[in-house]
Amino acid sequence: MIPTRLAGLLLLTSMLYSQPSARQVPIAPAESIQAAVDGNPPGTTFLIRTGVHRFQSVQPKASDTFVGEPGAILSGARELTGFQREGRWWVASVRVERIESKGECGPDSPGCTLPEDLFVDNVPRRRQVTLEGLARGGWYLDNGAGKAYLSEDPQGHRVEMSQTRYAFAGDAPNVTIRGLTIEKYAGPTGLGAIHGGLPAPGGRRSQNWTVEDNEIRWNHDVGIWVGQGMRVLKNRLHHNGHMGVGGTGRHLVVDGNEIAYNNYAGYDYHWAAGGAKFVLSEDLQIRNNYVHHNEGPGLWADIDCDNVLFEHNRTNDNKVAGIFFEISFGAIIRDNVIHNDGGNPGRNGMDQGAGILLNTSSNAEIYRNDIRNCVNGIVGIQSDRGTSRWTNRTYVLKNMYVHDNTIAQQSGFAAGIRSAPVYAPAVFSEWNNRFENNAYELRDGSGRFFFWDNKPRTGAEWKSSGHQ
Repeated sequence: MIPTRLAGLLLLTSMLYSQPSARQVPIAPAESIQAAVDGNPPGTTFLIRTGVHRFQSVQPKASDTFVGEPGAILSGARELTGFQREGRWWVASVRVERIESKGECGPDSPGCTLPEDLFVDNVPRRRQVTLEGLARGGWYLDNGAGKAYLSEDPQGHRVEMSQTRYAFAGDAPNVTIRGLTIEKYAGPTGLGAIHGGLPAPGGRRSQNWTVEDNEIRWNHDVGIWVGQGMRVLKNRLHHNGHMGVGGTGRHLVVDGNEIAYNNYAGYDYHWAAGGAKFVLSEDLQIRNNYVHHNEGPGLWADIDCDNVLFEHNRTNDNKVAGIFFEISFGAIIRDNVIHNDGGNPGRNGMDQGAGILLNTSSNAEIYRNDIRNCVNGIVGIQSDRGTSRWTNRTYVLKNMYVHDNTIAQQSGFAAGIRSAPVYAPAVFSEWNNRFENNAYELRDGSGRFFFWDNKPRTGAEWKSSGHQ
């Protein structure tokens, strides 16, 4: 006879093991993911089958999980066929409602704010804003006539045009998106292919999404636009038209991603473009990412970001800066490897970037970083940026503590601060900005590789000013 206590344990164990597993719904490429979401309760797991799932836009329910089989692709593009020769161009019929979003474009990319892109064999073509502009190559969309124009013969090539605005968006909490390839979504500025909030401007934000192990590529705007508490983990965010990841939020984690070759649409990277940019964000952890070859800063926190950690990142060959902290408050920047970052073509001054660049920001500790062959090493800039409209704090370069870094420079400035005259000499003498115990590897030990009191300085002059 089984004792009563043991019998109870056996019954409990049997009940636990007999419980059905979490609901899992498979979705084939021809099926609607949104219809499956609508037809199932919150907390369902959706298995996205191998193949190309076109024109999917999904607003999840709370605690939904979306998992891709190997080779599962969500595409926001349609294939264009039936091209006919018209004069100098090849033309296909297509109907798209015209949407033009905000943003500033680079001089060679006047159509950067137009969200549709055209791909020939998975290579985006530069969009032109007039038919006459096609003489420079690329493509043109005449919305009124419903025609897409190419400057090259597409015969024998696969031509696609992005049209769907987003893959995932919404304010449901605790959503997980894993193992998918998400590509060719036509998001206007500020709408990510994965968008952590409702897609309408000013829409409610999501809470605590996890976006993990995805490949997110060839989307016109941002690959991932964050929501509150989002965890962006181990994704490949590459060749997106504006940025790999960005937005506004609290308690964000961006960890273990590759962020590369973003801003193909040609946004002006002085306005906002590149690898990753966060604004008005608090408690942001950016760790263990490989960030390279972005047409703009690699990792950028701008406008009232507070309590930001940049740690164990590797950056190289990004424009303006590897790590950029601008008009914000409170950062730790440590243990990063930063090589060949910064600068604009033909422009290499203090304000053209650095491996680590602080612009009119306070309370930043920068230590144990390895910085080599950037346009400048670690530099700060104090300019007149006014007062925060959100927190009423004045933007100033105070408490910049730079210590125990290794900085190797063949040119430019290894370390220093430049200030607008109205703020000097306080920025140099009163605001607790200091460089201590750094190791410099310079092409010429007698050269002027430092900048202090608004003048280039030799190493001896740098040390006599109290720095190391």
